[in-house]
Amino acid sequence: MPQSIQQEAQGIVDTLASIPFEDCIALSKEFRELPMSAGIYAVKHRTLGILYIGKTRTLRDRFRGGHKALLWAFIEELKATDIRIAFYQLDFTQWIQLSSELESLIIQAINPPYNVKIPARD
Repeated sequence: MPQSIQQEAQGIVDTLASIPFEDCIALSKEFRELPMSAGIYAVKHRTLGILYIGKTRTLRDRFRGGHKALLWAFIEELKATDIRIAFYQLDFTQWIQLSSELESLIIQAINPPYNVKIPARD
């Protein structure tokens, strides 16, 4: 794997981890606050940190269709107000060329607990 992809993945990890909880996007019933763009996202808890990392072509649609990370949070009786979304937008070229490799590297770097519980989609 090229060094540049690993450096880019580390930069995204650092960015997602450093976004303060209060600056992340709050959950809402229709998810209207979530952007309609591609990127890497993190489901964050106020005190537990990053619960899940994923990639998406359209963030809003990804959550509107249901998301297993939110189901796990519900099962574990976490409050919805303590869960928010951090987002790192990727441009079209990054999305096509890098997103799967980036997602894999980022998940390995952070090892979010809900990624372990949820089987891979692919």
